Amino acid sequence: MSAAEHAPKAPILRTPLEPLWLSAARRGFWGLLIGLVVALVFVVLDHRKANSVSQVCMQARIIFLQYQAEKSAWPMDCDLAAPGGQFGGFNLEPMTTAVAKCQVSGKWVFQAKSPSGGPAVVFTPAEPGRSYERAFGVADGWVDDGHADKGDLLVREDVALLRLSAE
Repeated sequence: MSAAEHAPKAPILRTPLEPLWLSAARRGFWGLLIGLVVALVFVVLDHRKANSVSQVCMQARIIFLQYQAEKSAWPMDCDLAAPGGQFGGFNLEPMTTAVAKCQVSGKWVFQAKSPSGGPAVVFTPAEPGRSYERAFGVADGWVDDGHADKGDLLVREDVALLRLSAE
């Protein structure tokens, strides 16, 4: 018996059952579909958070500008979740409900003298970071000018300010 007789036999080459371009297209389609689903989840979640933020901004703006117009002065500093008795005669339920339903956790307060110089609604996030900034960036596009670093809604790393002006 020679070594040639016991040499391993090479398996028979078989042709693919489908063309290479079809296999590549199928894998590309599934990869694209998975990527779009993941991106859609982030976009939908950010827009839901931004919607709750914009509701708080709109309701707070209505209450504080109405207060300033009627009393010719800005109210004292207060927590938006429990504004206090200085707002006698004002319907605060829409604002307090919007604050309670806000999907970005943190503290909403009104400051007559804010870091921006004038009266503002100030939001301090419980968890500063990219998620909070994305949600407020989307809300900025709906409520203000769409630029987080300028305009009436300013978004910073640790705080967001909705500046109020009675013009």
